[in-house]
Amino acid sequence: MEEKAVIRRCMEVEGSSLDMINNLPPNIIQAMLTFLPVRDAFKTSILSQDWRYHCVNMPKLKFDDELFQKFPYNHLSNRCKLLHIVCPILLLHHRPILEFSLSASQLSSCCEIDQIILHLSRNPTLKSFTLCIGSGKDHKLLSSFFMLQQLTHLNLQNCTFQPPSKFYGFGMLTSLYFHNVGVTVKVLLRFIFNCPLLKSFTLIEDEKHAIGSWNSDFVELFECLPLIEHLHMSSYPVKCFATGAMQQKLPSAPVHLRVLVLSGLRFGKEVELRSALFFITSSPNIQKVIMEVCYSTEVSSISLEAEDYSYISFDHLRELEIRNMSNIRPEMDFVKLILGKSPMLKNVGIIIDSRVSINEEVKMLRELLLYQRASTNAKIVFGRPRP
Repeated sequence: MEEKAVIRRCMEVEGSSLDMINNLPPNIIQAMLTFLPVRDAFKTSILSQDWRYHCVNMPKLKFDDELFQKFPYNHLSNRCKLLHIVCPILLLHHRPILEFSLSASQLSSCCEIDQIILHLSRNPTLKSFTLCIGSGKDHKLLSSFFMLQQLTHLNLQNCTFQPPSKFYGFGMLTSLYFHNVGVTVKVLLRFIFNCPLLKSFTLIEDEKHAIGSWNSDFVELFECLPLIEHLHMSSYPVKCFATGAMQQKLPSAPVHLRVLVLSGLRFGKEVELRSALFFITSSPNIQKVIMEVCYSTEVSSISLEAEDYSYISFDHLRELEIRNMSNIRPEMDFVKLILGKSPMLKNVGIIIDSRVSINEEVKMLRELLLYQRASTNAKIVFGRPRP
C-alpha cells in the first residue's frame, strides 16, 4: 500500500507528464515497458486498469535471475516460481509475443517448461526464444518446440536437441546460439543447412554434449553456412571439425564472414593453432578476430614462419583481440604474422593472463613493439584483466 501511495503522489506532481504518457498508443507504452525488468514493469499495473492491460500484453517477456531471486516467496523452488510467475503471465497475455526468454542459474529441467513451450508454439508471432537451464540435467526439447517456425533468433543452453524426423529447420532463423546443447554432428549440420538465412552462429560445446562421433570437417561445416557473418566456436568443436583433411583454404570461401571468435584454444597444440589460421586465411573479408586462449607455460616446438604464409594478405582485417595470452612462442608468432599481413589493421588488443610475471610482461611488450607492421596505423593496446 505504501508503494502505491508513493506512485500516486508522483502522479499528482507530474500529472501533465503522465497524461502525455497515458495518451500514447498502447503499442508504444508496451514497447516502453519492455525496457524495464519484468518485475518492475508489472508494478505499473497498480496505476490503473489501462496499465494492467499494458503490462500483461508486453511483446517482450524476459524471466531471469533477478526476477526469481526477488520473488516474495523465495523459499519456493524455481519450479513453483514458474507456476506462480511465468504461467499466469502467459495465460493473461492476449497480444502477440515477439520475444521470450527464460534463463536462470538455478533453473532445472521440469515439465512446466514443456507446458510453457507448448503455449508459445501456438503463438505464430514469436521471433526470439531463449532457454538457458542453469542446473541439473539437460532439458530435452519436445516436439512442440520445433513448431516455432517463425523464429529468427534462438538461444539454447544445457538442452538436448533431437528434432523429429519431419523437422526441416527454421527457415527464418538468422541467429543461433548453442551452449552445451546435446546434439550429434549429423543432426547439427542438417539443422543449420535447413536454416538458409543464418548469419550469426555460436557453438560452445564440451565433450559431454557432443553426442556420438564428430567426424566431420570444416568444408562440410561452411557448406551449411553460406551467409555467415558472425561465427563463434569453442575449442572442442574446433578440434572435432579439424579431424578431417585441412587444406590451405576452404574451396568455397565464406565471403560474408566479418567477425570470428574462437575461445578456449591452446596455441601450444598444433591442430588448434592451425585451425585458427585456417579460419582466418579462408575468410577474405574478415574484419574482426577475437581469440580467447588458454593460459599455458609449456614449452612448444611449434613455430610459424612468415615464408610459409607468403600467399596470405588479410586485406580487410581491422581489429585483433587476444585474451589470456601468455609468453609462449606460437602465440607471439601468431601476432607477428597478423601484424605483418594486415594492411588495414587499426587496433590490436592484448590482455595477458594474470599469472604472467611482470618481467615476462615487459619482455612480451618489447618484442611486440619490434614486430614489422603492414599497417602504419596499427595501434597495440597491451594490458592485464581488470580485477
